[in-house]
Amino acid sequence: MAPATAVFLTPHYLMNKKLVFALGLLCAFSLAQVALAQTGKKKSTGARGKSTSVKTTPAPEEKPAESQLVRLTKEFVVAYGNVTELRDKATVLNYMSPTVTSDLTNANINGRIRYMDSNFDGFEAHLDRLVGATELRLNYRLKTMLHDYQSENVGITVYTAEYQMERDGSVWEKGNETVMLTYKRIDGNWKIVHYATVTIEDEKLRGECFCELFESRPGNYVTKTVVPTGRNYDALLHSFEFLTRGDTRIIKADTYQFRWLNDTHEIYAEDNAPRASSVASQNPLGTLLGTAKEKEEAILLIIKEFFYREACNTIKVRKR
Repeated sequence: MAPATAVFLTPHYLMNKKLVFALGLLCAFSLAQVALAQTGKKKSTGARGKSTSVKTTPAPEEKPAESQLVRLTKEFVVAYGNVTELRDKATVLNYMSPTVTSDLTNANINGRIRYMDSNFDGFEAHLDRLVGATELRLNYRLKTMLHDYQSENVGITVYTAEYQMERDGSVWEKGNETVMLTYKRIDGNWKIVHYATVTIEDEKLRGECFCELFESRPGNYVTKTVVPTGRNYDALLHSFEFLTRGDTRIIKADTYQFRWLNDTHEIYAEDNAPRASSVASQNPLGTLLGTAKEKEEAILLIIKEFFYREACNTIKVRKR
């Protein structure tokens, strides 16, 4: 018996025994997984044995809270945008430090770029012009908040805005502005200590016009007037001829005719002229444009009040 017993204690016997035990554990684990899967399937089966899927709605992502400087910037933009309506410059200035500085870059529709530096007094003078022009309305609104950063005592915000200037109910100009505000905590309150703006004019519908006068022959002139027409400026030519008929001076401008009185220096446009005022003057002389004593003054009056009444607020002249 001893030799037979010794056979079961050999290494080969022990290895086979371990292999059988491992295979048994693997089979038991697989059967348990199948049982669990079937149990889960039964729990998700409807009354008629059809599987029903359970949909879960993801929780909405919470928007990050606005920083204090972003809120202040939005308040500042609203206050500035309402300055011509409320005539309240004090609220706007309250956001500024008395030592505020600024860098201003302006580009007009012709692509001309101007650079300026300013300070608290300059910004207050700008507000005074807006508030003082009772016929002017500023429409200024926030477009995009691009960036903000805040440390313990210093921070910045960067935003873009759209603006529109209206006067007497008509739009004069439109544009976009990119602004960076630098804040500093002063005595516990955040104040703007520096601002940098880049203003790009998109449309110019009314504003300053430029006129050049050329004497074509003695006493008569040709003019070239540069006029804003929206997204650009147009250069337009007109010819002026001065005649005398009895006691009345006549000015011919292109196909139009004007009466220039000797005694009062008044200039009248014929009421049947297409560009004359739509309000009937009930004056046999026509529609009064204004008064002028000299020929050049008469030309500029006709250009501003007759040809380009809706486009030219002021005219700068250059004589050749």
